[in-house]
Amino acid sequence: MAALTFNHRRMAAQLDRVVASLQRHLLRETPQSLALMMSYPTRWDPYFQPTMTLAEVYHYPTQHFDFHRQQLSGPLAPSD
Repeated sequence: MAALTFNHRRMAAQLDRVVASLQRHLLRETPQSLALMMSYPTRWDPYFQPTMTLAEVYHYPTQHFDFHRQQLSGPLAPSD
C-alpha cells in the first residue's frame, strides 16, 4: 500500500525537499561550527570515524551514496 502512495514521483519530490533543506542549513554554518567535533560509533558505518567534524557529517551522505552508486549496473553506474 505504501508503494502506491509513496511512488517514485513523490519520493523524488521528498528527496528534493530534504536536499534543499540540507543546503539551506549548510549555507548558514560558520567555519567554526563546521569544525565542531563529536564521537560517532564506527560500527554503524565504514565511513564513520571515532570523532567527526560537522563538515565530515555533512559529507557523509555523499560518500555513502557514491559507494552504493558504484555497486549499481546500468545507466547510473559510474563510467571509468
